[in-house]
Amino acid sequence: MRQLTITRKAVVGRTLLLVTGACALTTLLTSCGKVPDNAPDTFVVLASATANEPAPGLSATDLGLLTSAAGASTEATAYIVNPTTGAATTVPLTPLRPDGQVDYGPSRDSTMAQNVRRVQQAVSGQAASGPFDLLNMIGSAVRATARPGTLLVVSSGLSTAGGFDLRQVGWDADPATVAAALKQRGLLPDLAGWQVIFSGLGDTYGRQPALPLPQRSTLTGYWLAICRAAGASRCGTDDLTRPDPPPRSTTPVPVVPIPTVTSVQGPKDSAGISVPSDALFGFDSAVLLPGANGVLAPLAARAKADGQPVSITGYASPDGGSAAYNKALSERRARAVQTRLISLGVPAGQISGVQGLGTDGESPQACQVNGQLDEAKCAQLRRVVILLYPRA
Repeated sequence: MRQLTITRKAVVGRTLLLVTGACALTTLLTSCGKVPDNAPDTFVVLASATANEPAPGLSATDLGLLTSAAGASTEATAYIVNPTTGAATTVPLTPLRPDGQVDYGPSRDSTMAQNVRRVQQAVSGQAASGPFDLLNMIGSAVRATARPGTLLVVSSGLSTAGGFDLRQVGWDADPATVAAALKQRGLLPDLAGWQVIFSGLGDTYGRQPALPLPQRSTLTGYWLAICRAAGASRCGTDDLTRPDPPPRSTTPVPVVPIPTVTSVQGPKDSAGISVPSDALFGFDSAVLLPGANGVLAPLAARAKADGQPVSITGYASPDGGSAAYNKALSERRARAVQTRLISLGVPAGQISGVQGLGTDGESPQACQVNGQLDEAKCAQLRRVVILLYPRA
């Protein structure tokens, strides 16, 4: 009954999200490579570094932040946090002489550059060997120092353990509501006084499917809302693209299902699309989500232009609810799609064969692997199939 789906990742790569400039940090930076006037000189760098993400690295803008702070402060320091243990490696950023005094001599610039490279090398060498619980990781990271500063979170954000498990939250929840619920349960880290930058949100590798733009935007909304609810002084994202090296971690972590529309062939030379229910509906709901027209409008335009007959069939999975309940839900969803196609200009008489087949005779074992419930298999069964038939 739960409405999620999963598909294989077609292309491994990173995309630019929410920013169009080559140098931008949402709400945090006013210009490339500059530290805000009130920026602290303490940096904590946390990379989740799981097997489902590229090997972590800092973007040019992140490195610019460290370099600027190193040049402006007499005691700039970076703490690189191990994602599994929470232990931190300390790297001084400010150039220092052997006697511990600030180096203002001819080697200052090269020492500063070397210090920043040490941070990058330490970050790129991280490899998680535990659950992907990003909330817990952040809580451990800010305990690396008693002095609040800037927290750089290098992560896909696709947490699959702890209080914020995206497999349970899904892609249609209100970010502010999610953050408020976590706060009420006492699951948020204390970010008072911290400036937080999320870097690489939505970047995936290996078994984890790539995120379409709507899911990337939702993911960003979740983490910014969590950051604000945790009391951070500033929250932002660094959305610049960077290389995609393979992860160092070999510890498996769960996959977060991503809704993806696929093309299908039907009977009598029909063809159309299979739409994951999560792309159209919220959990246990037959009310279309605001973004549903992005999926349905192109097909409606095609059906209207060619005068092709349309059929709509809803399906469910047998992992929850009775067979009768799932059949009724799948039919209500098929009817909701019918109503929307009509509102998009498809003549009502052109749509026939609207039905909900529910689990279509699938046994509960259809959702299991080795006797255990497997969300990915269940998700493949939950869908709405829309077919266009040749004109008679």
